[in-house]
Amino acid sequence: MKKLFILLTLMAFSASSFAALSSGRYVIVSKLNGNALDVDSFSSDDGANVMQWFAIGGTNQQFDVQALGDGSYSIRAVHSGKSLDVYEWNAEDGAELRQWSYSGGDNQRWYIDNQGGNYHSITSKFSGRALDVWEMSMYAGADVRLFSYWGGPGQLWAFQKVGSSSECYAGASLSNRFVDCGGKTIGLSCNGDDESQGAVISLNNASVRNVRLAANGGADGIHCTGGNCTLTDVVWEDVCEDAATNKSEGGTMTIVGGSAYNSDGGYGGSPDKIFQHNSKNSTTVISGGFTTYGEHGKLWRSCGNCTNNGGPRNVLIYDVNIDAEIGAIVGVNRNYGDRATIRNLRIKNYSSGDPHVCDEYKGVEKGSSSSKYGEYWNSASCDVSPSDVSSL
Repeated sequence: MKKLFILLTLMAFSASSFAALSSGRYVIVSKLNGNALDVDSFSSDDGANVMQWFAIGGTNQQFDVQALGDGSYSIRAVHSGKSLDVYEWNAEDGAELRQWSYSGGDNQRWYIDNQGGNYHSITSKFSGRALDVWEMSMYAGADVRLFSYWGGPGQLWAFQKVGSSSECYAGASLSNRFVDCGGKTIGLSCNGDDESQGAVISLNNASVRNVRLAANGGADGIHCTGGNCTLTDVVWEDVCEDAATNKSEGGTMTIVGGSAYNSDGGYGGSPDKIFQHNSKNSTTVISGGFTTYGEHGKLWRSCGNCTNNGGPRNVLIYDVNIDAEIGAIVGVNRNYGDRATIRNLRIKNYSSGDPHVCDEYKGVEKGSSSSKYGEYWNSASCDVSPSDVSSL
């Protein structure tokens, strides 16, 4: 009996140790919208607000997470050395999250608990309240506050460990990492419209920034295979099959800034979609001044004829420039509950109906052809008004 007790104790200890987050330097990303915890405007002042912004990995988004020996962690911003702090010791829902000089008080100690699927809750030792994307906002700039834990996506966080540019190369597979590629140009090959091509980079709960995909090496672009993925300041010199594909069930793929060029008859063959969305119950965000050049088929398409097709698939597009010839902006599958939300979209020489902004389709199983219903405005699947679109 004594041996059994010892064995069970060791098993419990091992499971607890395995589940615990390792101390280290991380970018902390929301499951809800793919944005990162951010100390507003790189402020080093006590009391500076902690909010969310695109996961671009600046030192005001990098946090040193340190186990404190009592089951809790300190979380300190790299640029300032200051701690996440429950402001003014407020124990109520809606309490502000700020940074403050580290004192070790319970309002600066945080429980980080694995909730499955690479997502964690972050709760205050002082109040038991959890970090929460305020009002479930999908947009960069949303506030982060403290609220009673209920386990929604606005209270779940992915920890992406800060890596190095040496991890960024053609064929790389990154997991639980944030990597600044330092401006490298990488690529594999490009066999025109061949859909069997591999990914130049595969991301699983990981993000890259500042990389160029070579014109003759774009292959099937970048794949987001799980969790949250952010592609910041990525340049596609000539899109091959697709620039990037969202394959993350329940996750968010975010494209921030950067640009994509495609030449008709170039390395990538005929103009086609830029961003492909295959995974269900998931979101793609395109923002931050992302710009297209050349000639393209669509900016984004929910898969029209995938195996085991379904949905919903969501896309949020805002602050995007279409400085290119393009057939349409997005294609959604009405029958699968897809939703496209479009704001502040600028299109070269745009006039009403040219190009279509949001086309609705009937999604089908692989082997059949997806039929198009046409362009729609202010519908359940197309959340966009003519005032959201202007000429570039």
